[in-house]
Parts: sequence; C-alpha cells; structure tokens
Amino acid sequence: MPQPHLYQLIAINKIYSWILIFLITALLTIVGAFTWGIFGILFALIISVLLSLISLFYGDAIVMQLMGAEKANPDEFRTLHNIIEEMSLASGLPKPKVFVIRSNASNAFATGRNPQNASIAVTTGIMEILNREELQGVIGHEMSHIRHRDTLYAVLMGVMVGAIVILCDSFRRSLRWGGLRRRSGKGSGQAAAIILVVAIILSILAPIFAQIIKFAMSRRREYLADNGGAELTRNPLALAKALEKISGDPDPLDIANRGVQHLFIINPLNSARQESKLHSLFSTHPPVNERVKILKELAHEYSEKAIKEPLQ
Repeated sequence: MPQPHLYQLIAINKIYSWILIFLITALLTIVGAFTWGIFGILFALIISVLLSLISLFYGDAIVMQLMGAEKANPDEFRTLHNIIEEMSLASGLPKPKVFVIRSNASNAFATGRNPQNASIAVTTGIMEILNREELQGVIGHEMSHIRHRDTLYAVLMGVMVGAIVILCDSFRRSLRWGGLRRRSGKGSGQAAAIILVVAIILSILAPIFAQIIKFAMSRRREYLADNGGAELTRNPLALAKALEKISGDPDPLDIANRGVQHLFIINPLNSARQESKLHSLFSTHPPVNERVKILKELAHEYSEKAIKEPLQ
C-alpha cells in the first residue's frame, strides 16, 4: 500500500490539529464549569484571549529575550544567512528574521505567528559541529515548521493548556481557604458533594490530559517537519546526520526550560535520555533514533526515484 504524500499528511495533520484544539477547548470549558461555574468559563475565556493576544503579537520577542538570542549579524554569520535565504526560496516563503544564541550547546528553533512574522534561531554551537549540508537540513526542518503553521499552533495549544493549569491551580488554592464551601452549599447536599468531588478530580487530571494531548501533536509535527525539511533540501541523510550529532552533543542548553522545550529541533532538556513508555507520553519530541530511521528510509526512496526517472 503506497504511503500518503507529504501534502496529504499535512492536510490530515491540520484536521487533527483542529480536532485537538476543539478537545482542549471543551476540556477548558468543562473544567471551568465544574470548578467555578459560569464565572469559571468566563474567567477561562478571558485568560485564553489575553494570553493568545500577548503570545501572537509579542510571543516571539519574549521567547528570544528569554533565550538570550541576538540578531545574527550578516557579516559575522554569512553562511547562516545564505542557507536561510536558500531555504526561503525553496519553500516560497519570506526570509525569517535570523537570530543566534551564543552557547556551546547545539540546537535550533523557529517561532512566529505566521510566515511574514517568523524567526529562526540557532546556537553558535550547532554551527561548529555541523557542516553546511547538515545545517541546511536543520534550517529546512525549521522552515517546514513555519510553512506548516506549526508555530501558530504551538502558541494556541500552549495558551489553552496554560489557561487550564491556571484555572485548576486557582481552584485547588481556593480549597485551602474554604472558598468552595459556599458554592457547594448551593443545591442539595449530595449533589453539591458529587460536583465538588468531580471538580477536585478534574483539577488534578485535566492539566495532565491537556499536556498529553499537546505533546502528542507536537511529536507528530516533528515527524512532518523532518519530512518537509528533507523535501526542501532533497537530502534526508544530511538532516539524519545532524539529528545524530545534536542528540550526541554533551553540552547542555542551560537557559532552556520546560516552557520552550517543544520549540527546539531536539528537546534541550532530555535529548540524550532513553525514554520509557510512560515518559514518552509527556515527551515533546519523538525518539531521535526513530526520526533518523525514517529519514534514512526516505533517502533510499529518493535514490530509487532518481534511478528510475532517467530511465523513463
């Protein structure tokens, strides 16, 4: 059975994305209703809108500042600018703003609400351990994230999950102060007690479920960005070699944190760790060895296609 084409996978991914956004929104509404009633729903919506607006218009600048990124001087980083220009032409997108993070660690990420307002940042360490083809593979991967609108999706999902966490934390704090006793007194005692128990369970489990949904889609998007990057460069092996080098780099990216870990091409917090099945549920990225395996299979397909085409 033939494998779906990349653009079919992207279309399917968009459908999954909207479904997951709907599920997260429904979870947010349910949590708000059970924990704080109508006020909870309104509070959740207001928080989501405010966080969304801040993230959409200032999120990339905030991330760059948090990561200590600086604009890449074209004279100092000419090769980097040239590669990004090449990948911009290959993808048909505007050239993103170019940033560097002065760190010995090797990593890269893309951010921005749309291709017209996108940025790519790489560490100085990644430019030291990768050759030009491998760096081009990494940039192709990041350009694919921009082309697939993954950066926008990451903002929306992050805001939704953040709103659920804020709502649940507020609810649990209120329990300590007895703030819900007045609410539980409304209606029959048994019904109020049931609602309170459900609310407590939701406040514990909802953030966990929300994170699992968020990370599951993040892993899927990494696979598609690998595939898209290979299509832009026509060199899947270069990206495969880059992933192996980055994952084997012992230098940690100390300034990274859990709030931005999903943005990077490889998770800067646990890139070299062998993950258990339980931990993989909360992983932002697929296993590197699996990504490398798929890229090598893709390289084989490209080679076979190149051999067949001249014969046709």
